[in-house]
Amino acid sequence: MFQTGLLLALTAALFTVPVRADEGFTNRNFRGNYAFHLDGVLTSLGDPVVTAYDSAVGRLTADGAGTITGGTRSLTANGMVFEETFACTYSVNPDGSGKADCNFSVFGPTTLDIVLLDGGNEFYFNVIGMPNTSGKPVLQGVGKRQKRKDD
Repeated sequence: MFQTGLLLALTAALFTVPVRADEGFTNRNFRGNYAFHLDGVLTSLGDPVVTAYDSAVGRLTADGAGTITGGTRSLTANGMVFEETFACTYSVNPDGSGKADCNFSVFGPTTLDIVLLDGGNEFYFNVIGMPNTSGKPVLQGVGKRQKRKDD
C-alpha cells in the first residue's frame, strides 16, 4: 500500500510540474550593456562604385523590452570622424533574428537586421536602410555584452 501511495504521489507531482516549452529567443535576451564595431562601405545607388569607407566602435544599453538607450559611437567615414549618439527600438524573433530601427544624431534614421547568439551575449548586425544617404550600405558588425572583470 505504501509503494502504491508513493507511486501515485510521484506521478501526481510529475504531472503538476509546469512544463515550459522552449520559447526560443525573445526581446528579454537582448538586455544589458554591449560594445560593438562595424565596418564596410557605401556604394552609389544602382552602381557598385564605393562612395565611402566606414568603420565605427561604440556601446549601447538594451533594456530587454525593445528599447536601446545610451548608444554612442565614433564613426569614421572616408577619414572624417563623427561622434554620434543614438536610440533604437527593436524586436527579436524566436529564432534570434530581428530588426532594430535607430535614430542617429548625425546620420539620422537607420534600420538594422540583427541576429542574437549565445543566449543574447553576442549579436551580429547588417545595416539595411539609411534613408538620409544617396548610397546603399554594405555595413556589418558584431556586438558583445560587456562584462567587468569582477562580473
